[in-house]
This record gives sequence, C-alpha cells and structure tokens, in this order.
Amino acid sequence: MIRSDTHGLKLALMLGVAMATLVTTAGAAHAARAQETARAITVPAGALDDALRRFALVTGRDVLFSSQATSGLRSGGVSGATTQGQALDAILEGSGLGWSQTTSGAYAISMSGAADQPDTSQLDTVTVTGSRIRGLPTDGPVQARTITAQDIRESGATQIIDVLRDLPATSGGSGTFSTSTSGPLSSNTPVGAAGVSLRGLGTSATLTLINSRRASISSFARGQESFIDANSIPLAAIERVDVLPNGASALYGADAVAGVVNYILKDDFEGAEVSVSYGDSTAGTDEGRVDVSAVAGTTIGNQSFMIVANWYRRNAFYDRDRSYTADSFRPSQQGFYPSFNDLFAMLNDQTESPANGGCPASDFRTGNLGEYCQVDTNDFTATDEQFESRGALFTHKARLGNNTEWFNELLYQESDSSGTGSPSNFSRAPIDPENPNFPASFREDLRREARFSNFSSFNRFPIFAWGKLLEPRAVEVESQSLRFVSGLNHQFENGWTVEGALTLGGNDRTQTGTSGLVRSAAFYDANLGNICTDGSRVRRWTVDLTRPSARYVGNTCEAAGKTTLWYNPFNGQRNQAVGLEGILETTAKREGESRLWALDVSGDGDLFTLNGRTIKAAFGAEYRHEELSDTPSGEAVATSTNPEPILGFSSTSAFGERDQWAVFGELYVPLTDTLEVQLAGRFDDYDDFGSDFNPKVAVRWQPLGPLILRGNWSTSFRAPSLAQSGAGVLLSSYRVNCRITPGACNGSTTATGQALLSEDVGNPELEAENAETYGFGGVVKPTDDIAIGLDYWDIRHESLVGLDRDDFIRRALAGEFPVVGQGLLPTGTPGLERSATGFVTDAHFRLSNLGFQHTRGVDFTYTQHIDDMAWGDFTALVDASYLIAFDRQASVGSAVIDEAGEYQYPQLVATAKLRWRNGDWRASGQVNYTSDYRDDPDPRTLTAVGLPTTAIVNVDAWTTVDVSLSRDFGASTYVQLNIRNLFDQDAPRVLGSGANVDHINHDTLGRFITVKATRRF
Repeated sequence: MIRSDTHGLKLALMLGVAMATLVTTAGAAHAARAQETARAITVPAGALDDALRRFALVTGRDVLFSSQATSGLRSGGVSGATTQGQALDAILEGSGLGWSQTTSGAYAISMSGAADQPDTSQLDTVTVTGSRIRGLPTDGPVQARTITAQDIRESGATQIIDVLRDLPATSGGSGTFSTSTSGPLSSNTPVGAAGVSLRGLGTSATLTLINSRRASISSFARGQESFIDANSIPLAAIERVDVLPNGASALYGADAVAGVVNYILKDDFEGAEVSVSYGDSTAGTDEGRVDVSAVAGTTIGNQSFMIVANWYRRNAFYDRDRSYTADSFRPSQQGFYPSFNDLFAMLNDQTESPANGGCPASDFRTGNLGEYCQVDTNDFTATDEQFESRGALFTHKARLGNNTEWFNELLYQESDSSGTGSPSNFSRAPIDPENPNFPASFREDLRREARFSNFSSFNRFPIFAWGKLLEPRAVEVESQSLRFVSGLNHQFENGWTVEGALTLGGNDRTQTGTSGLVRSAAFYDANLGNICTDGSRVRRWTVDLTRPSARYVGNTCEAAGKTTLWYNPFNGQRNQAVGLEGILETTAKREGESRLWALDVSGDGDLFTLNGRTIKAAFGAEYRHEELSDTPSGEAVATSTNPEPILGFSSTSAFGERDQWAVFGELYVPLTDTLEVQLAGRFDDYDDFGSDFNPKVAVRWQPLGPLILRGNWSTSFRAPSLAQSGAGVLLSSYRVNCRITPGACNGSTTATGQALLSEDVGNPELEAENAETYGFGGVVKPTDDIAIGLDYWDIRHESLVGLDRDDFIRRALAGEFPVVGQGLLPTGTPGLERSATGFVTDAHFRLSNLGFQHTRGVDFTYTQHIDDMAWGDFTALVDASYLIAFDRQASVGSAVIDEAGEYQYPQLVATAKLRWRNGDWRASGQVNYTSDYRDDPDPRTLTAVGLPTTAIVNVDAWTTVDVSLSRDFGASTYVQLNIRNLFDQDAPRVLGSGANVDHINHDTLGRFITVKATRRF
C-alpha cells in the first residue's frame, strides 16, 4: 500500500494518459493500407456476433454491425486461405446480411440489398465486459456470462434481482439478497433494496456497473456493508446483464474482487412498444404483481431519442401465508404475557396462567428460568414487503460530423416500500408492584413464589418483566435514485476510438416508523408511575437505562394534583390508557443521501502490427468523488446512558466523503493465429486510505479448431466503504464466551459470561481488502452446434473488514484498547468495561481488517443448437457451479472453517434449459437445482422437533421447474405465459432459521403464474 498526497502527480498522470491516447490515435493515420491478398483466416462456427468479432481480431479490421441485426443468428465460420471479403461472405452465408467497406476501411454489416454505404452511426462496435477494448469476442481468455433480453423475458421476472438470483455464480452464503431478507433494523437489508454477490463473497466485493460506468451506492447500508441497489434500475430499461465472475480490479478498479455485474441499458429504439403483465401465486393469498412499461424511440436527422417508462407494484407476502412457514420451530420465549421475577426472592419466572385468564394454554410453557408465554414471530414477519416503483430512462444521441457522437442518458427510479418485523422484546423492564393493573390472582402467584406473607413485601422494589410488545416493528421507506451521463465518442480515421464522459448520480432515502417503535425511557417510566396524564413527569422512581433497573423515590402525580398514566403490562397488554400511545411511540425518522461525481476518458484501437498480427490497446483515466450521509433520528442513537433508546431498534449514523483517481491500460497481443494474451494494469489512489496497483494476465490458446483453452491471473482490492470508515454507533448484543476469553471472566473458563448490550463502532483508519484470483479452463466445440465449457476459479480475499468479538476482547485485554470500570467508557469509543469482580460487562467493538476467505470451485456450461427441424429449432443450455471449498478465518487467532456444504453454502447449484421456436411460437423449460447442505439448528430447536441435541441435520436438495410459452400475433403483438415453480415445490425445511426456510437459497412463493402482453406500434 502506497500513500500518495501529491496533487501535481495526479494531474500530470491524468494529462499524460490523455495525451498519450491522443498521440497514439493520431499517429500512423497516414500508413498505407496493404493490397489485400489471400491469407489463412480461421473463424470457428458459432454465434454470428462472435464470429464477426473473431474475424476483426484475425484481420485487424474494424467490423461494424448492429447487435439487433445479428441477435440469434449463427455462422458456419471459415477456415483456410482466403481473402477478407471471401471470408466475410462465408461467415455471413445464410444470415440475410451483407457487407460493405466504409471510407476508413472498416467493414459495415447490413441487410443484403441495402445501400453500399449504410449509416454507420446506427452500427455497433461492442465492448465486452472483461475488456476495455472494443470488438473482442465473448469466448475470450476470461469466462463471462450474459443474461440476454430473451433470458429476461423467459424468466417472467418483474425485477432484475429475480433473474440474477437464478444464476449459479450468485449463489452461496447470504451475499445476494433481495427484499425477502429486508426489515426495519439497521442490521437487516434496507427495506425495498436488493444487491448482487458473486461467489458468495458479499455485495461489497462485487462491482456493479451501469453501461460499464460506476453507479452511486445505496444511502442506507446493509449493516455496515455498502452496495448498489438493483431495485434502483427499472427492469424495462435493461437490455442485458453481463456477469464477469472473476477478479477485475485491473480493469475496473475497487470492489471487483469477486467480479463485475454490468447492467447494459436499452439504446436506439425505433417505434413504440407497450407491455403489461400481471402475476400471482396459485395459493389462496394475494401476492399479485403488476408491471406496466412503455418504450418509444425515433431518429430525426443526425439525432436519436428514446424514452422508457416503467411502473411496478407488488403486494406484501408474509411467512404466515404458507403452512410450512406459518409456525416457527422456535417461537420466542418472550411473549405478550410477560414473565416476571423480582431477581431477589423469586426462584422462577411467573407468567399469567391460562387458569386465571392469562396466556393461552397452547402457548404456556415452563423452561429453565420458569414460566413463559411463547409467541410465534412468523405471524408478523414479511417475506416480501409491499413495494411500488416508478422509473424512466431517457437517451439522446447526436452525430457531430461523420466520426463524433454526443451521447446522453438520464435514469430515474423512485420507490415506496414497507417492511415489517416481529414485535420488539423488552427485557428486565422494571415494574412498580403498586401498578393498579396488577391482577389479584397474579399477585398471589408472585407472592407464593417469593414465599412472602403479603404481596406488599414487594413494594418499593421493582419487579422485572421479560416480554414482547404487541405491535410489530414496521417502517416505510421512500427512495429516489437519479443518474445522468453525458459524453463524447470520436472515431479517428485509423480506427482508434476515444470516449469521455461525465457521470452524476445519487440516492436519497427516508425511513419512517409506522408501528412498534417504543421509547425505552418512556416505557419504563409508564410502568413505574412516573408519567402523569398531562404528559408531565414525576420522580416516583429513578431509572437506570444502562442495565434497566429502578430505585424508589416516592413522588406521585396524585400528590401534584394530577393522575398517573400507567402502562398495563398485564392481560396481554391489550388495554392501555388513552394518551399513552403518543408518549411511547416514535417514528424514528432516518434520512440517507449518497452522491457520485465522476469523469472518465479512454481510448482503444490498433496499436501496431507484429508479425502480421494487430496488437490492440486501451488506455484511460478516471476521477471520482463520493459522499455519503446516513442520519438517523436522534431518538434512535445509542448513548452511554441510554444504550437502547428504542426497544429492540437502533440506527447507526455514517458520514464520509472521498476523492479517487485512477489510470489504466490494457493490451491484446495475438502471439500466433491461435495464441492470444491479454495484459492489463490499473493504479488507483484514494485520499482516505492510500493507493493500490493491480495487474492482470489472461491467455487464450486454440490448439485445435474445436478446442479453446484459457487461463487468467489477477489481483483485486476493495476499498473500505464509506459506511464502514464513516460509521457511527450500531447497537448490538453479545454474550462473552468464557472458554474462549477467560480473561473476560476473571480468569475462569467454566463461568457463564455476561450478556452484553454492546456497540459496534466504525474505524476511519481501515485499510483496503486485497485479493488474488486465478483460473483456467476451456471450451470444446465437438460440432458447429455444441459448445462445452469447464472452468476452475480460485479467489483468496484477505484483510477483510469486519468484527471478531472474541478477538477484540483478547486484544483489548492485552492493552490494544482501553479497559475501564463500569459506566466509564464513552459511547463510540472502542474498548471494554470490566466490573470489580473481573467480568467484562460492556464492550464497544471496532471494525478492523481481520481475517480472510478463500473460495474455489468449478463452472460448467453446455450449449447445443438443433436448428431447421420440421418441428422447430431447439437450444439446450446448462449452467452449473460446484463449490469445492470456502475457507474462512474471522481473524488471525481464529480457526479456519470450510463453509462449503455448510449452512447456506450449497456446493452445487445448476440450471438446465431447453428452448424451442417454431414460426410465431416460442417456449422454454428450465430446471433449477440447489444441492443439500448442513443445517445449523440450536439445541432448543432440535428438542422442539423431537431430535437429540447432538443430532446432525441436513437441508434437503431442492429442484424446481419453470416454463414459458409465447406467441407473436403478426409483427405488432406478443403474448407470453410464464410459470415459475410449475409443480409448486415447497422450500426445504431449515431448522437454523426462525422462518423454517432459507430465504437466501430457496423461495417460498410457490407456483407463480405471470401473463404478459406486448403491443408494438
């Protein structure tokens, strides 16, 4: 790591790269073109667009074509001594396309019979994700996966995250998430948001791009992990998604540790089109989803315009809506009928019993601590919350002369969503024994348990309660995302292209509580008689909020001529005094804002010729400024005197900004007709943590016509997110493990450690995470219509930013962080509090660069085309990923754990699809498979389902089938039917989850049918 603060060096490097690009571009423009002669040209059969790109590489000539014109077409290839023109004729044979040469010598592909000089402004030189050089084929030295417009249509998805979750490369762990993991807490996925993770390494280790440029992060982090919200992009605006599941920092910079997800937006649409879809499950509940989109585009002279508009609405879906998730295997032991104990004379907790009209008999239980009334939290938790979005994309292009284009894109998306979680617990809440709501029968139960002669013996000492509030925690979130890109693209006569652009982006979010957010201080006061009906306070009791307790003082509202406003924790908490709700509840408004400003310039083209082969290159520079502010309500921020200001709810603040600049270069070197090398390097400088350089080497070798071998090596890095380096205080909880950290338990390994209401605090001195990636594999094409791919990948990701609480306690006790007496550690200061008896009673854990994760596996792909059959054309596709190992070490002193096959890490994820087309009819069927993996139940859950506490349990493998059927009615109307989970397979039982299922790797929606109609004008 190199720290650099020299602004002159930054400016000189950026100007130098820009000048070098221009000089290289202008040089050699006068070189004479050699007279064309026959030479060996080999282009394998396959997709037509790939064949044209391969032809461009072999000949060193630019090939301009429209991706729409070549979509779905195939080429028989060419092999042997031939002229370039003859080779193109062979490649295009049967496609209905022809070619002509432009004044610059490039080959322009157009419909046969078109003008000799087609409008090249409408033709594409495509840049493949994984290279900055335009026109390279997709079967290059690094594997890549493209989700095409056809894939998106066949999926029946209404949000892009639904398509991405089906990819084997996005499986594993809790990295890829959707709204099914969202909730109102800071540690949850932000309500209404979704993110993509490759290889199970996390969303922050996966770089997300839009049209190959950076996007602004969500202003609400997932815990302290920043991400790009996939729901901020209207599905109707997406043309395709390129997925590069390998380290790519040498090309794209920070965060591309696991790879890149690149959303390519629609462009250059002619005419108008309107689509309407509606879908719902076949269950008895209403999970309806409506999607309406429209696109219109036209060309006027040298300018083209396009606009896409999209509206989407989804109804809420709850765990209670499916029989196998309605009743949790492990209900909460803190219920609406609380458990009471004075922690002095009583041995066992007491709860209002069914015999006296209290807890229902079906929920009344006795445990290690005594009686409790359980609550099934699945009755409240949303699987997919209600969500509504409105979005638009506007694009504009203008030709400025023959070779220059001005392009603009404006993307906007706003959404409203609601998230619902279980009701908050309250623990150790002090209750006044003289609360007038105390049931007489329950007083007797408590007196008997304490062995007092009179209940009045409890007076002036608190009785503590453990229970659950009635209302679920619920929030509403409004989000607005805006992105604007404006740039120039110029192509020189020698074929070099230079492009520069300005990118502006941002995301604003507002979260407002709608129920279940209760101020802890007011709640305790209302249970102790400290609140009067006019809202004023008296000191009947003084309250210690750090570890809830109370000391009797004796002042009363009645002595002041007023009336006490009591909270009623009895009779299921159903009957509360008028006016109490406004005093207890808060909206805890939270506001977030993220901003992005970026400038980039790059150029690519032919550098020189070596041994008759063209060396291609790309060079560029970038500058980026980012800002983040996440401002929670002051009522929700923990302090040293009030560590839980809102019961069961907390927010963390984050404030930060940074400047970053980078220079990069890439070379494509064909050493022979069959051996190609890709070299790339990038230098990034951040003003907050320093600099990093990352190289990449990739090789493609085609020793035989049907066999392609490839390999790659690179390094990558992830810059600490602004949500991490600028994080405030996040309330957490942790129980000290005396066996692991006996120093926190007065030296004892057998004692019971303290349950801590702890803090997680940010660290402005975090360093970058680093990774090394290598992979190798190949593609074999036994026939012109079959391609089989097999690739091995290996990613070692080090210096992970995170928390290892045991390691932090060890380091603090060794003197790295302060260890002070109880109540003496200021909020936000990392360290420990230790009692006079030698036990750690509080901890403020600090984010640090700690351990590593090392994952490796194998990807398999199979593609076969069966065309020109009497009953139609078929395509078979298989995509599978096998996780060999996923070693993870939380910190240097921790054990290395192999997660492969463990909880939420299935080793094999695969999809197999068969497509069919015959005239106006199209259909597809897809089988989705997720292998079994080890479950992670706690002993209480095992006992609840009748298993021994030592039992080893596996989560079953899961297989589902999706089908799609569509028909074109002429050239203007298109109707489609999609069925996801055709056979309505239930998700496997998971004991390690309170929801009874794994919402990351499985789906509980069941059979879901969508009908879509499209009309073209």
